[in-house]
Amino acid sequence: MKKYTQLSQDERYEIYATLKSKSSIATLARELGRSRSTIYRELKRNTGQRGYRAQQAAKFASQRRYRPSSSMTAFAFAYIVKSL
Repeated sequence: MKKYTQLSQDERYEIYATLKSKSSIATLARELGRSRSTIYRELKRNTGQRGYRAQQAAKFASQRRYRPSSSMTAFAFAYIVKSL
């Protein structure tokens, strides 16, 4: 089973260039070694009001990326200790 990897910035620029040149998504997917559904999913999730732009797509993807919560603050720690 393949391990999932996120699209790189270079791959996003390739998608952008392909859209501008009116080339086939299927051809692009073969060149990138990605599934067509991956490319279509990228376009669906990261297309803004002005169309698909690579830099904007990276920003959208970054905002959706999981980030673990930060460590406990001093205030939260003091509140828990007081509650015990």
